[in-house]
Amino acid sequence: MARLPKARLKVLDAAERVVRERGAGALTFDEVAAASGVTRGGITYHFPTKEDLLRALVERDRQRWEQTIAEQRCDHACARTADLVAYLRSATGHDAEHKRFVSGMLSAVAHDPGLLDSCRDFYRTQIATARWTELELRRLMLRLAADGLFWMETFGFVELP
Repeated sequence: MARLPKARLKVLDAAERVVRERGAGALTFDEVAAASGVTRGGITYHFPTKEDLLRALVERDRQRWEQTIAEQRCDHACARTADLVAYLRSATGHDAEHKRFVSGMLSAVAHDPGLLDSCRDFYRTQIATARWTELELRRLMLRLAADGLFWMETFGFVELP
């Protein structure tokens, strides 16, 4: 991932804090300016609209998740199995701050489902590369179960040790 300009990074960090603490509905350029120290003009230079800022937050979170998957990859003779193990490991154990951020973004996503287009593309790619053997179907079921576990943990229904 290319290095982001400092002001852009400050804006994203501040916006993430606002969403985490008060939800996406409380995210305004004035709030972000106060939290980041970047002027409103500086914010709109990088993110002309609130939707652009929200989309950037989703994209950054998705990229972090992909990085976590890469870091969780194990040594295994079968690359598909190593990918699956990494995916399963990355689905659990998120800290409370990340869970609050994801929960805080839900209202924005409900209002504008297009914010998740990059995530949809990620999943479409995963499905498109599957070979659809019985083993691949089992791997897909495990990925879907891991996704469900992520949401169960995020909403505090269950937390695995």
